[in-house]
Amino acid sequence: MGHKRDITQSQAIAEEFGMDVETRFEFGDYIEECKRQGDRGSGKRGDFTYAELRAKAREFLGLGDE
Repeated sequence: MGHKRDITQSQAIAEEFGMDVETRFEFGDYIEECKRQGDRGSGKRGDFTYAELRAKAREFLGLGDE
């Protein structure tokens, strides 16, 4: 169940930041690479929260801090 929420949140973030389909998939790969390198979120099982995903999107897109 948590996995689907992750996908839904990532899709909402992608739409918020105006990512096209290709960039959305690259963002998903980026998130998975972060997890493989030990960068875990504060949610259950190390999932990123919505706020953490927004911060990761800004990082991924090179937008810096809000």
